[in-house]
Amino acid sequence: MALQFHLVPRKNLSKNVEAGKEKLYYAQTRATGTCSFDELCEIVAESSTASSGDVKVVIDRVIKFLLLFLARGEVVQCGELGTFQLLQTSSGSVTVEEFSSSMLYRARLRFRPGPKLRELILTAKSERFKVEEPKPATPDGGSDRPEIE
Repeated sequence: MALQFHLVPRKNLSKNVEAGKEKLYYAQTRATGTCSFDELCEIVAESSTASSGDVKVVIDRVIKFLLLFLARGEVVQCGELGTFQLLQTSSGSVTVEEFSSSMLYRARLRFRPGPKLRELILTAKSERFKVEEPKPATPDGGSDRPEIE
């Protein structure tokens, strides 16, 4: 199945914008639905010998230990899923003595997809989704609904 996108007008932030090009249209992906955690566990359970509850317990434990190892500053490899790592950078200081911990930025989570996810990213197809435009008012200025007096 292809990723769906629609076009969204946004202000052109380029310098020296030509007349008529003040807005540009950009693609914005559109989710086709959401798979809940319970639904994911049910599907995994149906395709294995584990029950849905067993799957939930295992995923819960994976998350718990993933957080533990990340908090210790370790890179966590999750097989074909990918690799997780906490990163933190800072603003610069002229000398080592001038640096303080207040210059640190908020920590970020870095995810590097595994081979199957990288392949999915490289081979993803896209299709345009037409967003329905609102119906214009009738020529006499009223709406298409009957007026109640």
